[in-house]
Amino acid sequence: MGWFTRNRTPPRQNPDELREALFAAVEAGDRHRLFELSERYAGTIKQHFPTWKLVPEAVRSDPQKVHRYAKGIIGVAQLFMERGDRSLIGLLQGPPADNPMVRWQDAVRSGEELIAARHYAQAEPSLRTGVTEGRDLSGPGVDRYLPVMLGLLGQCRFHQGDAHEAIGLFGEALAICRRTQDVEGEIAYLLNLHEAYRWLGHGAAAIDLAEQLAARCDNSGDQDRRSWAVQRVSRMLAGEPPVRVVAEIDGRRFELDELSSTPRSVSVRFYFERNRISLGSVTALVEEGSRLGSAGDYQGALAAFQTAAAMDPWDPQPPYLAGLALLEIGRYAEAMQAYDMTEWLAPGWFHCRADRWLAAELAESRLSHDGFAAVRKIQDGGATLAEQARLAAAALAVTPGVPVLYLLRAKALIALGSPAIAEGVARMGLERNPDPDVRTRLLVTLSQVAEPAECRRLLEEAVALDGNKVAAATARLMLLVEP
Repeated sequence: MGWFTRNRTPPRQNPDELREALFAAVEAGDRHRLFELSERYAGTIKQHFPTWKLVPEAVRSDPQKVHRYAKGIIGVAQLFMERGDRSLIGLLQGPPADNPMVRWQDAVRSGEELIAARHYAQAEPSLRTGVTEGRDLSGPGVDRYLPVMLGLLGQCRFHQGDAHEAIGLFGEALAICRRTQDVEGEIAYLLNLHEAYRWLGHGAAAIDLAEQLAARCDNSGDQDRRSWAVQRVSRMLAGEPPVRVVAEIDGRRFELDELSSTPRSVSVRFYFERNRISLGSVTALVEEGSRLGSAGDYQGALAAFQTAAAMDPWDPQPPYLAGLALLEIGRYAEAMQAYDMTEWLAPGWFHCRADRWLAAELAESRLSHDGFAAVRKIQDGGATLAEQARLAAAALAVTPGVPVLYLLRAKALIALGSPAIAEGVARMGLERNPDPDVRTRLLVTLSQVAEPAECRRLLEEAVALDGNKVAAATARLMLLVEP
């Protein structure tokens, strides 16, 4: 009988060779070999693991080698953990306070929460610390968290009006995502860069980034975002207006020139779209000012709107609302200037033209503050339809030269089911030579109760006048409604 001998791996005296054998087993997915090595050389592995967990200098410059090294070291630690030994995982993680990835996770989580609540300044410190720390390190953890922290910090700076620093941060994040082939990250930071350059008014750079975005989305199969980017490029090349009205019909968004025919049984909503994104800090200030104004603190509201206007001199909403606050406190000439600024920034923004007319009437003492207060109470006082009709009639008896009161009364009467009376009121309003805003709305209102033969003429006049952009868009849609 012969003797059978068992092949055994000779003891490895060189820890680097052992490490390479372990990493090769992880890379090959050879769990049997990995288990054999870890069982036989457990003591050696645990002895040298604190040194192994540091990526060698020669590996750090090659992203593929770094990825393989990290995968190997984590694979070895996970195998020991499966065997009930968490000591190696503990060495990788370290105490939470000493583990940069734990700190980065916390910074990202708190940053996202604070940004969602528009607390940009509060989100900055931990994100900035994480970015500074991440720039001095390398490896998969850095590639995963650093671009996210850069992007979040970029959002903080951008939404506080510092687009220049934001562009640098977004660009750095984009470069990392391109190196690591993070497609979603590339798309996100191309979009962020596009909006930042667009906000600054750097049209050529913004168009180039939108074209890059369209190409990247096309390559990744994201046709919806590609279509959006292509449309954005087309609009910018054609000369994007400061503000335009777009339609949302049954949940789908349309440009007005895309509308051809529309059935009656649809849900339609019109909204303004500007040629610049709104800054989050400005939105927060506008909301705070609106809250103060609703509570009767018009001075506090005005201060909030003026701060918002200084942060983003291109946003029409702060001067528009500042105009209302100025009217409330009797500073009529300044209100006119605020509405003029609104019109310059975004022609036809909400009711700025009609409100500017009221401000001029108040400034010239052709309208009393009580008359203005009556208009405000009907429009924004929460009155029922019957109360609106009654209040408008009472105000017209005192100040019959205010066209918007005819509009408000006619609309309330139509809603109350009195079309014949509403028609007469609307016609009297048109005879008062109203400003273009009120006239456009009166034309659309009258079209709802006039004879069919007259409706088309009224609607076509409203579209041509375009004094109130939402009313003109409504008229345009009504002309397309199927009979």
